[in-house]
Amino acid sequence: MPEAPIVRRSSYGPTSPEIGVRGATTRSRITAVSLELFGTLGFFDTSVDAIAKAAGVSRATLYQYFQGKDEIFLELLNECGGALFRVARRIGPLGPDEVGFDNLNWWLGEWSWVFEKYSTMFIQWTAVASSDTQVRPAIEQFVRSYNHRIAARLSASGLDGIDPEVAAMLMTALVHRLNLLVHTGGAYGRSIKDVIDTLSVFLQLVLFPDTPPAVFEKFRLHSSADPEADIAEIEVPPDPDIAGLSVSDRTVDLSPRAVKTVTALAAAAAEQFRARGYRRTSVDDVVAAAGVARGTFYKYFSDKQDLLVALAAEIYGPAVAFAHRIEDVDFLADEATLRHWLATYVEFYDRYSGCIDTWAEGTTDEPRVLSVGDNGQVLMDLAAAKMLTSRERPFAFDPIVAALILRALVTRVPQAAAEMAEPPSGDAVIDLLVLCFRRGFFGLSD
Repeated sequence: MPEAPIVRRSSYGPTSPEIGVRGATTRSRITAVSLELFGTLGFFDTSVDAIAKAAGVSRATLYQYFQGKDEIFLELLNECGGALFRVARRIGPLGPDEVGFDNLNWWLGEWSWVFEKYSTMFIQWTAVASSDTQVRPAIEQFVRSYNHRIAARLSASGLDGIDPEVAAMLMTALVHRLNLLVHTGGAYGRSIKDVIDTLSVFLQLVLFPDTPPAVFEKFRLHSSADPEADIAEIEVPPDPDIAGLSVSDRTVDLSPRAVKTVTALAAAAAEQFRARGYRRTSVDDVVAAAGVARGTFYKYFSDKQDLLVALAAEIYGPAVAFAHRIEDVDFLADEATLRHWLATYVEFYDRYSGCIDTWAEGTTDEPRVLSVGDNGQVLMDLAAAKMLTSRERPFAFDPIVAALILRALVTRVPQAAAEMAEPPSGDAVIDLLVLCFRRGFFGLSD
């Protein structure tokens, strides 16, 4: 006698008339423990079994309410997204005056309050959105919808020289990334108020470059009394111990054919890490993209993590070189050099973003990869801070926070631009970054 097919019952959605009080309580408990587990274990390391156990229900019961952890994540995302939309609806008029700046500062502060309340979701959605998951399209759609609402507000505010949709993308990309740095210990001890004060001034000048400096004096904004001393207080982590580990080092004594194979594997890994995320990329993905046999991979690398170490060691030198160049050049006196630095760095970061994100998002605990990331990032931030203190400015300014804004500009903003419904061209993105440098950091109108 053939066995009857196993059919999953229709899930009890949040608006299902059949769920009842008991079901609603169970559903809420599942989402609550999921949020906690996503925060402690991370989205990718949290299993459905772990969620069911923590919620005190069976796996079968959980599936009555959710099809899987992706659906749970989306419900939590919808909850925190609703809070952000409520804040967006309450933004007052923006513009180059006290009222406009006060409203911008208020929005950034309220955004940070929502981030604090739902920090687990905001921290996790960065990793989830960069990976090939069912959640990614929903996140992208939410961000586009949210930015469109902000753009509508900006359209009525008399922007100068910047498209409202692009401006909205810039605002949300920066406020999210700066909050992320504060909440993951990457803001050098700056409080969220310290960060928001400098970010408020930066965005106000980008959006409304004719804002009088006197506007900022009306508010008690955090600023640096001694920028050089603030920079000197930042401790640089030890240089990473990566001798002999880079792709270049590993191919020194190999035949030309073997060098070509190793180079192809490294390039394929960088691309797969960028497209799928490190955690979701397998050795099979890498060898398929490189067009080599699985056995060939293990002739040169012990596992996927060993390949990640080789890539981290490979990009360390170029990253340090980028830091040295940004520190030594007066970009305002030589805009061509600024454009070249931006274009080459954006290309470099995009190519290796999947590798860089492994330490930035905590998706690896490999000490050599972490040491490359920690040392390289501090060197870049310090170089940026020194460059940004090269000129006086008549408004509140913290060189360390400004360096963090610069980092977010050249890393996150190009990615966010590419995710827009109508992505701007590469040249248009560089134009935007140059405009942000001139207006936001130095208060220069066009």
